Amino acid sequence: MNNKPKIMQHCVEAYLNIGGPATEYLLLMNSPLNDKFQFDPLLQRVAPHGINLALLRDMIAQIKKVKPDVVHVRGLHSEGFYGLLAARLAGVKKVVLCVHGTYTDSLNVGAFKKFIYGKLIEPFTLRNADLVYCVCDFAAKRPYIYQHTNHLYGFIHNAAPDYSMYNKEESRLKIRTELGIGPDEIVAVTVGRVTFGKGHKTLVDAIKLLETRKYNIRYLVVGEGDYLNELQTQLADEIKSKQVILLGQRTDVRDILFASDIFIFPTLHENLSIALLEACAAGLAIIASNVGGNPEVIQHGKTGIMIPPRNAEKLANAILALVRNPEKREKLAAQAQENAKTNFSQEKIFKEIETMYNSVLMQKKT
Repeated sequence: MNNKPKIMQHCVEAYLNIGGPATEYLLLMNSPLNDKFQFDPLLQRVAPHGINLALLRDMIAQIKKVKPDVVHVRGLHSEGFYGLLAARLAGVKKVVLCVHGTYTDSLNVGAFKKFIYGKLIEPFTLRNADLVYCVCDFAAKRPYIYQHTNHLYGFIHNAAPDYSMYNKEESRLKIRTELGIGPDEIVAVTVGRVTFGKGHKTLVDAIKLLETRKYNIRYLVVGEGDYLNELQTQLADEIKSKQVILLGQRTDVRDILFASDIFIFPTLHENLSIALLEACAAGLAIIASNVGGNPEVIQHGKTGIMIPPRNAEKLANAILALVRNPEKREKLAAQAQENAKTNFSQEKIFKEIETMYNSVLMQKKT
């Protein structure tokens, strides 16, 4: 007889290969914690928009079939609201909520939506969870989070991947050959949703500044988003000359990172980016904006270079410093990789999650 506690892992099915919540969902579902807990999926079949009673009924049916001890909900926004509401309507006694971000941080939504989510939907979700934790210390200390939370556990960082078993040189050669990039060319890459909020306008301006300094740097942009058309217009000449290569959504991000030398992350707001941790694990020199949880991963001058957000001049200078100084580039890359192995290892994060689960399960007995 299986006496392991049952924990349903919530994820939006449409996002299974995209973004931090889905990455952490897949990591946990296939983790060694399966020896101590029974994990079952709670899938939102569609990304929720507005009121979707059919979606809610389907999620409730999934929960009632498993009868879990805990439902682990990921995210605020509509996803978190549906996950928590389904769990409560299905009679689940314990709901854990992981905060990856908030709707109020979005830069491309209207005031009305921000009001509805910021004043009603997200506070409701936070207040009605039995335990709330964030993916970084920065988020856990935000008044918006702790003022609406009855039991704020604190933070558990996202885990970095382990790339030690992969052949970096083989991947590097494969990707560079595919893209027509020489073995000695310097390649800078950015990975993530192509949006204004991720700092792509700053990246565009930095590329333009560096062109005037006659440095031959190749740029890879991985991802899709609502800023893509504008980026294509602004960098039309650079794309035509293949100085900038737009790769869209890819399933071989690890190989692309291995093929690169510098990771650029000029985001305007952030919690704890999986892409940033992946770049550290892949052994890249990092340039990141000094916002959100980024400083919890990158220490300026030790594991990367931190720059102010929205500052193309600082970004261009940081890129140039790494291009000009291969020894510095390699040293920062090695230290970032070691930091990922030590402070963001899966073993460490899984232990913290196990402790958190036991904490919420113990609440059941009091």
